[in-house]
Amino acid sequence: MSLTFDDVVNAAREKTGGLPDPDIDSWKEGLEILVKDHAQADRLTERGWGIVKNRYVDALATRMQVDDYIRKNPAVAQAEVKRPVFILGMPRTGTTVASYMMAADPANRSMLRWEAYNVAPPAAPGALKSDPRCLAEVAKDEMMLKANPKTAAAHWEPGDGPTECVHLLAQDFRSLMLAVIATTPTYHDWILFTDMETAFAHRKRVLQILQSTNPGRWVLKMPSDSLFIRQLFKTFPDAKVIWTHRDPYATFASSINMRGGSRPIFEKDEGREYMRQRFPLQMAMHLARPLEVAKERPGDIYNLYYDDMLADPLAQMKKVYRWLGDEWTEATVTGMRQWLQENPQNKLGKHTYSLADWGFSKKDLEPYFSDYLRVHPVATSTEA
Repeated sequence: MSLTFDDVVNAAREKTGGLPDPDIDSWKEGLEILVKDHAQADRLTERGWGIVKNRYVDALATRMQVDDYIRKNPAVAQAEVKRPVFILGMPRTGTTVASYMMAADPANRSMLRWEAYNVAPPAAPGALKSDPRCLAEVAKDEMMLKANPKTAAAHWEPGDGPTECVHLLAQDFRSLMLAVIATTPTYHDWILFTDMETAFAHRKRVLQILQSTNPGRWVLKMPSDSLFIRQLFKTFPDAKVIWTHRDPYATFASSINMRGGSRPIFEKDEGREYMRQRFPLQMAMHLARPLEVAKERPGDIYNLYYDDMLADPLAQMKKVYRWLGDEWTEATVTGMRQWLQENPQNKLGKHTYSLADWGFSKKDLEPYFSDYLRVHPVATSTEA
């Protein structure tokens, strides 16, 4: 099988009932690189080709719908996105827990997973979890878990829960998510250094649409914002960042194992050589870029440590709220406590991993993490 640029574009046009292509052409470059990478690598299974095509078509179709909605509702794009909070860090450092705890506070607004590809029209006021599109996504989750309960052990996001903005950046075809699900070496390197301005501008438009009917102070999670932190502050100048920290050796092992575990769905095997070659540098850049920006904007970045969160999550979140200047209310505590009770660690199964499983030792990775660990000495790994 194969996939062409025109295959994706024509399918997206058909899915949207003939909506115009996006207003600017920024999305084309990433899609062209991806299609070429897939053809050259020739590693996708028949199922993988279908999944990848559907993902690209959904991303482009959503982009078309967003642009069309803004054309018809231009006032939406004039609204401010006030003082958003972004949770970032290496993958597997507690960004999800922090995100869900803050989402449990009714004063905060998260982007729910079902919304990521159902932006326009936005949900009716108060209908974020009763919108038919949300209910359909939750029903799909239930079927997926029933068919393969082990899929949730490493990471699971319900359709009506907070999700990452990787999905929004993918609608400009500038998203790290698209570089880790399959072997796309040129795209992987390109995404680390390309200009992210148009992807973040699209992300902001999506937030403007979603908040037009269900407003609130945004709290958004995306580990790969670490890579794009300078653009984050350019697009959202009054943003506050919560940077999560965990032993990078354990984090690396957990992340590469989680990503490798999902790749056989798409590819003929886990793609270990591709991951071994590219992931150490990518993960190091998740640390180096925020480390640099933190020196310049110390008042805008809060350091949240994984081990402290595990020991006493409510106490840590109270400190975060004090830093943000947010009110620590009874509703906040009740919501967070309830979420913790309903979501104990390893609720859906234990995720096991090690560096050795991927042919790495701690010594192999020391050069990638040494600068970070001098500032944040969180390493506790005992692996040789």
